[in-house]
Amino acid sequence: MDFFARQDHARKRTGLLIFYFSLAVSLTILLVYFLPVAGYYMYLSSAAPRVEISFDWWNPDIFMLVCGITLAVVLGGAFAKIAQLRHGGGSAVAEMLGGRQIRPETSDFFEKRLRNIVEEVAIAAGMPVPPVYVLEREPGINAFAAGFSPSSAVVAVTCGAMTGLTRDELQGVIAHEFSHIFNNDMRININLMGVLHGLLIIGLTGRIILRFAGRGSEGRRGKDSGQAALILFAAGLCLMIVGFTGLFFCRLIKASISRSREQLADASAVQFTRNPGGLAGALKKIGGLSDGSILNSPQAEEASHMFFGNGLSRSLFNTHPPLTERIRWLDPSFNGRFDPVTLEDLQQQLIRFEGAPVKKKEAPPQKKFVTPERIITAAAVLQNTAQPQFGSANPDALIASIGVPTEQHTAAARQLIDSIPETVKEFARDPYGARMMIYFLLLDSGEALRARQMALIAQQAEPEIIQALEKAVSMIGSIRPDMRLPIIDLAIPALRFLSKNQYFAFRMIVKALIEIDEKVDVFEYALQRVLIHHLDPVFGGKPKQWPSNYYAIRGLEEKTSVVLSVLVRKGHPDESSAAAAFHAATSRIPGPNSGFQLLEEARCTWNDLDAALDKLNEGSFLVKKWVLAAALACLMHDREITVEETELFRAIADTLGCPVPPWVVPVRQAGCSNSTGGKNPA
Repeated sequence: MDFFARQDHARKRTGLLIFYFSLAVSLTILLVYFLPVAGYYMYLSSAAPRVEISFDWWNPDIFMLVCGITLAVVLGGAFAKIAQLRHGGGSAVAEMLGGRQIRPETSDFFEKRLRNIVEEVAIAAGMPVPPVYVLEREPGINAFAAGFSPSSAVVAVTCGAMTGLTRDELQGVIAHEFSHIFNNDMRININLMGVLHGLLIIGLTGRIILRFAGRGSEGRRGKDSGQAALILFAAGLCLMIVGFTGLFFCRLIKASISRSREQLADASAVQFTRNPGGLAGALKKIGGLSDGSILNSPQAEEASHMFFGNGLSRSLFNTHPPLTERIRWLDPSFNGRFDPVTLEDLQQQLIRFEGAPVKKKEAPPQKKFVTPERIITAAAVLQNTAQPQFGSANPDALIASIGVPTEQHTAAARQLIDSIPETVKEFARDPYGARMMIYFLLLDSGEALRARQMALIAQQAEPEIIQALEKAVSMIGSIRPDMRLPIIDLAIPALRFLSKNQYFAFRMIVKALIEIDEKVDVFEYALQRVLIHHLDPVFGGKPKQWPSNYYAIRGLEEKTSVVLSVLVRKGHPDESSAAAAFHAATSRIPGPNSGFQLLEEARCTWNDLDAALDKLNEGSFLVKKWVLAAALACLMHDREITVEETELFRAIADTLGCPVPPWVVPVRQAGCSNSTGGKNPA
């Protein structure tokens, strides 16, 4: 099952969640109805024990009243919680659990190491670096990813995981969490939190009523006040009983949905890192640590299905497979015994092996518990196809690697990050420097136009940004075209720290720099798409929700033609080669291709492309797979891909919610903009 099939499968799992929720709500309604009725019957029986009572257990009017009130409370609570989490994204979940966001420019050793790992994994996956949170008051080893979409996702780890795991172990945990992002598990998790809150709210209401009854009866005497307190107490007790029943259903639903996904995420991490020893080592430390993976936060119950390890004490409805079972899947030789460790011992080991201030010692090599054949077998849980060759000219192989990053992508991402000048990375990780780097990438190579751009920035930007930009101009020649989008990915977390006014002022300057010569090149278009897609929702822009209205290409031929025509016109100026490339692209789409038409340049504007992508977002992920495969076939028709074409494909795929790993290796620079993203050829 590839990335696209897993995305559509994840949407189908929403139907399973709705079924479980409907069943739980139905049983809750029955309990809310029959408990008071049974209590009333017992009251009548005790009042007249020797009198035969004619009692009707079924009253449609009362049942409909109970049903309406219960549905209003449960659904209202669920939708309110989902709306709250949707507005805050993954950050709302992390902060609810006591998380603190790590600033991109942090100097702390453990925080820098965690930030660097997340950066490598994100760029290897082809997505902007997400915000990173640490749960400082949690000594257990755990982590989670949360958000409604990759653009709103955050990655959070406990203090125990950040300071107690080796780099390989922490990378395995982070890769596990990123697999939840790729598999669209986060949306299910957020919706599940809302559903569970709706079921629990009845019990919370009962607790409030009990407290009110207890306080209300103090200081008051008399038969009437005593009866009122008794009625309130009975009502609160009934709701508490229903609440415990809701808790039972909550844990049952979480266990039913979560367990299978954890093994899938373990398999993804193995395929990503090709080092099962790292993930197995993290799980073994959880087994040996006194705190294990338990979280102390009072809200841990709500989010327990999202964690890397079991966040609650052991129970019948654990949301994760048994620890020994997960370890043996990675390390068949594991004997089931855990060596006791303390967090302090683990921290001292890390400082000794990875944190020496002068010269770092090499960490002892980790034992490879699983043979290469065994690793491939584990990865086969995800897909049965062969691993795509890095830089392959086969569109099918390249499409197969979307959302399924491997160790090759990780190595390429690490190499790419290492090749970026250290000064540039420092700028990208600072809120002032990140804005400056975006302006810097938009500077033209021609002195005349660059002088106009610098004057525009001087009029509108802060003095600190202008001073840094003037110093950075000398680095223009050191930035290769293939570094530009990764630099933007590194800058996204720092840009999230801007105020709302700062962000929109920044966006206005970016727009003015792009439009200063009254034309937009491919890099400038890709830059705007990344900023709008990933940052606008953070600063108040309403994230778009795309329903799946199309499960076949029929009805989307015109919009698909726009996308392919834009790619053809940008990469094939010759009309005959353009027609051949367009035909090669449409032949990749199943079914008759008579509805596709190569459009003239006047109908291939950036606005036309935006409108087409918005419509294609209503297609299923299988439809998106066909469109992206056709786009790749178009780009690769001449057997080579430019940096410019890579940037455009990345912008299209990113808009469609498909993260592209850095496997599209440019083999020629022709037609590219200058080394900093300007408008003149290099």
